[in-house]
Amino acid sequence: MEESTIIARTISSLKKRLESNNNVLTLQLEEGFITEATCTYYEPVSDAELAAFSNRIGYQLPDDYAAFLKIANGCRLFDDPNYGGENYLYSLEEILQFTYEEPCEGYLKIGYFYQDNIFIDLNLFNRGQKNYLFVKGHTSQFSEGRPLHMNFELWFDRFVISQGTKFWNYSIYTAENYYSTR
Repeated sequence: MEESTIIARTISSLKKRLESNNNVLTLQLEEGFITEATCTYYEPVSDAELAAFSNRIGYQLPDDYAAFLKIANGCRLFDDPNYGGENYLYSLEEILQFTYEEPCEGYLKIGYFYQDNIFIDLNLFNRGQKNYLFVKGHTSQFSEGRPLHMNFELWFDRFVISQGTKFWNYSIYTAENYYSTR
């Protein structure tokens, strides 16, 4: 399968689900909780805007992430219809605003998810590594990031499949520690 086609299909399917349900999804979350959610996508960027951004930061963006930006220059995912939420994929402008940790050279903070930041290690990507996505706490430095062992496209698909949950923490919880960590 060609890289970045998953992005287009995932967004298209999610938009169809929203349109067929008055822009509200019913989600079943952990422990049997049911909630409703909405998603909002920002206007896409042009090839010229992507090129200008890459020139400004001095790095080439991953193809799958660029494909996402050409569909949506950021979005809010699985927001509560009344109270909002904490699942943001940043626009290019917001990336520049929110990527401020020291040192930040070669890192792009691309989203915020319930006190976690997802970021791209552009140095790894530009050296040919396919697994360039990391997660870190919102107050942590980039050097404290944990590898997710995936690219943006796989992360996005899994995030939608998990209906906005922090699936990257699933393996941390076991039957021995789950009940004491709640």
